[in-house]
Amino acid sequence: MKIALSTALSLLLLLNFGLALGQEEEAPAPDGEALEAAEEELLEYSDYMAKAYSLTPYFGNFSGATYLENKRLEDRTVLTQGAGDIVGYDGNVLIESQDVEHFDAAIKKIESGPAFGMRFAIYANEDFHLDLVGGYATGKAVTSMIYTPDPDNRDIYERRVVDEDDGYSLIKGGVHLGYDAYPATFWGFTPKLGFGLGGLINRYTVLADKGALYLEGNFGLKKPLFKNLDLIAQVDLTTFAYEVDELGYSNIVNYVTYSVGISYFIDVVPDDVKARHQAELEARNNR
Repeated sequence: MKIALSTALSLLLLLNFGLALGQEEEAPAPDGEALEAAEEELLEYSDYMAKAYSLTPYFGNFSGATYLENKRLEDRTVLTQGAGDIVGYDGNVLIESQDVEHFDAAIKKIESGPAFGMRFAIYANEDFHLDLVGGYATGKAVTSMIYTPDPDNRDIYERRVVDEDDGYSLIKGGVHLGYDAYPATFWGFTPKLGFGLGGLINRYTVLADKGALYLEGNFGLKKPLFKNLDLIAQVDLTTFAYEVDELGYSNIVNYVTYSVGISYFIDVVPDDVKARHQAELEARNNR
């Protein structure tokens, strides 16, 4: 009986010791950082839908444009009632436009002014990116007409400003596809090309807004300043159809914006993943 009891006690002690040893040797559960690191090691370059982002605030100059340009009336030109009326920026017909003996050849244009905006780029790879853009510009809307003092002597005339609106502004936003041409880099400058579409609004102080869809092409140069910080100079050509009240149809108008901006680059793909991707590309090219 004593031998059986001592044997049972010995087995119980051995069992407790084994359980304690197993608990000490059990690996601790990995924390969040360890799990994240393990997941990153498993990810490949192609697993990252967006390879990087960039944010570029910019400022510059907006060119403005002419959207109505009437020719001078000929001696035998006959206008029907209201045919020569020019709408002022207060919404009323200009008195000068009704005096066809002394005033004609109206020109309506937007004068140049400051512009600023923001570009947010989503990189699909090292070169191509999708840009979400928004811009704002201000200027002055001006109407001028040729004034002829003596209707019998049309060789003597001058152009006069007959109406203006200091409250003009341009708002635009759209989506563009851009390409950073790194193979064409020269003297540290990388050319940038882009094309896109969107919508814009021409706003006046009194007149109703003039909205339109636009197409835009751009060209720029990028110069690295510091890590993840680039200087970008860019030219944007915006084309759209402007609905002209006096004509009853739309004229094609081009706005040009010259700008300079600072781009902040946010890399998404870890360095080790990019290194493996680059090594795979080199090995593939060497085959």
